[in-house]
Amino acid sequence: MCRQTLQLSRQLSNRALEAQACYSLGNAYTLLGDYIQAIEYHALHLKIARELSDCVGECRACWSLSNAHRAVGNSKQALSYVLRHRDICEQVSSLTLVCSMQLTLLSVRCSVVFR
Repeated sequence: MCRQTLQLSRQLSNRALEAQACYSLGNAYTLLGDYIQAIEYHALHLKIARELSDCVGECRACWSLSNAHRAVGNSKQALSYVLRHRDICEQVSSLTLVCSMQLTLLSVRCSVVFR
């Protein structure tokens, strides 16, 4: 279903719908444990979110990319996405997002230190 939505969004030139489809596909691949494919879709989601100046989408993409990169052992790359996630959270002043980010940041930093 998500792939069909992605195809349709491209046919309609609907970038917002394409971003959402990429986000959903990235999450699906994460659940399947295919983190490399998840990273590809989340990276595309991030690219589109930036093009659309969608800070919530960019925040979600960075969060998802940090988790996927951490899952494949790319702790430094995960850290860069967590830090970008933090910056966005602070810009939009979301206490919930900031707290979640701080927990993830602590976890990623521990991964970097203990590698």
